[in-house]
Amino acid sequence: MSKKRIINAHAHVFTSQFVPPFLAKTIVPWPFYFLIHTRWIVGLAKRYYHYKHSLKFPNKSTADNGWDTLYKSRRKKRTHTLLLYYIKSKLYLYIPYKIIVFWLSLIAAIYSIDWLSGLIGINTDASGIIKWIKDKLAHLNLYYELNGYWKLLWVAVVIVFINWSRRVIWFVVKSLFPVFNKIVSTKGMELLERYMLMGRFALYGSQRNVAQRALHQLPPGSELVILPMDMEYMGAGKTKLRRDLLNAKKEKLEDGWENSDFQDTYKYQMRELWEFVKTRRESGSPEQYHPFLFVDPRRVEEEGTTFFDYELVNNKMKLKPCFVKTYMEDREFSGFKIYPALGYYAFDERLLPLWRYASENNIPIMTHCIVGVIYYRGRKQKSWNFHPVFKQHYKDKRSNPAEPMLLPQVKNVEMQFNFTHPMNYLCLYEETLLKEVLKGAKNDTTRQLFGYIDDATPLTNNLSNLKICLAHYGGEDEWIKYLESDRDVYSRSIVKNPDTGIQFMKNDQGNFSDSKINSLWHDTDWYAIITSLLMKYDNMYADLSYIISKPSIYPLLNLTLRKGSDYETQYKLYEAESSPNKKASHLKGRNRLRSHILYGTDFYVVRNHNSDKDLFVETKAAIDEESFDLITRENTFNYLSRD
Repeated sequence: MSKKRIINAHAHVFTSQFVPPFLAKTIVPWPFYFLIHTRWIVGLAKRYYHYKHSLKFPNKSTADNGWDTLYKSRRKKRTHTLLLYYIKSKLYLYIPYKIIVFWLSLIAAIYSIDWLSGLIGINTDASGIIKWIKDKLAHLNLYYELNGYWKLLWVAVVIVFINWSRRVIWFVVKSLFPVFNKIVSTKGMELLERYMLMGRFALYGSQRNVAQRALHQLPPGSELVILPMDMEYMGAGKTKLRRDLLNAKKEKLEDGWENSDFQDTYKYQMRELWEFVKTRRESGSPEQYHPFLFVDPRRVEEEGTTFFDYELVNNKMKLKPCFVKTYMEDREFSGFKIYPALGYYAFDERLLPLWRYASENNIPIMTHCIVGVIYYRGRKQKSWNFHPVFKQHYKDKRSNPAEPMLLPQVKNVEMQFNFTHPMNYLCLYEETLLKEVLKGAKNDTTRQLFGYIDDATPLTNNLSNLKICLAHYGGEDEWIKYLESDRDVYSRSIVKNPDTGIQFMKNDQGNFSDSKINSLWHDTDWYAIITSLLMKYDNMYADLSYIISKPSIYPLLNLTLRKGSDYETQYKLYEAESSPNKKASHLKGRNRLRSHILYGTDFYVVRNHNSDKDLFVETKAAIDEESFDLITRENTFNYLSRD
């Protein structure tokens, strides 16, 4: 029997066109984040990469003289290298050379300080240090007060052409202006990397070109899951379609596009993605793409029935003409994508009808499950101080009713922890907790859709068969936390009870415990929680995207993929099952766990660490052949299957 195709279960191909302008908000202090406009920064990065690569790879527009340009650029580079070697070989030349480089960098640092001081209203001369340096250099005719534009040009030239100077300037600026420590913080550097990546892949122009770049790093015949983004509601400013895209509107309308496709960047992104996938399908190309549809509860609410509309026929959801029907049924998109870190829970009331539709039709959902650099940038809502479902008891008030669980996070970067937490998915899978969600629903129609009457009456419809993939498996930090944690009693369950893991809904006395839920939420690592979820639920998955760029995870990954007890007997039943969506129901414990892990890279976000080709080779070398085929072929096939 031939092997199934290799599938990268997690790739991004959206360009900076679909990203809001003020991603630096909450990372860079006000008002400085206004100066870091996404389009400007990405545009600079794009120009840098365009210049860098144009010398190496002449494009088609310069076909006549492209190779001449390439030859000349390499000849210039060779001449420059030989000259530098000559200078370094002569001490009497090398010492003056280093002095000149230091002088150029020092003057650039002073000009930078002057500019930043004027920007925030500080007189650096008052401190005496900068003035003393200026006077000493001026006395030696080594410092000149230039026009502001010339100062800016000086700094730019030095930063571009003298690598060492960049470190000097940043060191001086950060020492004198503590506010810039926030700009170059860990999150700030991650954001800068993201800008550079968007600029790098902006060179490809469209989602189609980016997707092909990703797929062509895998063996022939491989497939790719494409995950778009809708960042319109994250509080980082509104996105706008570029002028050149709007100028092409008339031509696109003639090709079958609709006016609604130009309504906003989200609509345009989905249509552009569809046009690319449709072309590949119609051409009969062996290269296959699986596009997902991004859904945000705030868009569901804002656009109403034009976005998602349905009727019940024989107690089954049937979609009426709407945006979701167009993409999920008419255009056969492969699944739904959500990103709770943008400011909502996966069990948001506005998403529940969609999740029933997905459950009834075996439609996979991909959800973000790692603390990262993309998260809600707006103001915190008062309701976010408490969890909507989980409760807590105070020790001195055991006899009193439980109260909503307190969530102490205040900063935006911290709040994403609550929205992204893997335990939130218990509120979808466990009927007891789903009832709590429905009890608090504002819309009676939502309660009726699931048949909610009261806590004692079973639901007529639940979400126990929902198919969800927790992307990034919690993140590398959570894997390390699991390995280093030796006191958390629940984390130890993975070792003590390898075929069951954590029992979320029962304590040692066999009862549901709010205290246990609280302890798990606040203290237990996400690796142990996700691993236990995968062992418990038939259709819950996790992918390895982004974290496979971290060598530290591979020893634990090997252990995670090991077979459990009674594997041979369970596997025979697995093989005999004809429905891909029911296969895992025949597996238990660790055998089910290893059948729920997917290979994914997080292209192109991961590119600053590794290329997709490198990640593929590293993963293949790190685990055995059977496990590799399982996570790259079998598991993802089952996850995507609607049968």
